[in-house]
Amino acid sequence: MSNITPIQWFLIIIAFLGALSGSTAQMTDLFGAVVAKDIASGASFLSGLISAILIPLNGQTAQIKSVAAMPGVEKITVNAQANQALAAVAISDDPAAAKVVTTAASNTQVTNTAQGTKP
Repeated sequence: MSNITPIQWFLIIIAFLGALSGSTAQMTDLFGAVVAKDIASGASFLSGLISAILIPLNGQTAQIKSVAAMPGVEKITVNAQANQALAAVAISDDPAAAKVVTTAASNTQVTNTAQGTKP
């Protein structure tokens, strides 16, 4: 269980809330119609909120930083073919991106890509 990432925990919670939302008939037998409806509505609402939280956590920039932070990763080397998101991480001063570096030959191109300018 210690290898589960925060994103995976969010997804586990969403799955649990989805099961609650879909089990209205069973909850009606257990708790009555009013309470079952309230539980299903609350679970559906929370599932939507958590899904919204996951959007920025699943972006390319967040994934690159997550991989860079993994034990055993010495560095991630970025070349001139990088897209703007990856290039921005490679040239940033963010300590979470310290292991993301550019190749010496592509530093200027990666910087231009990150800034959205052409050479």
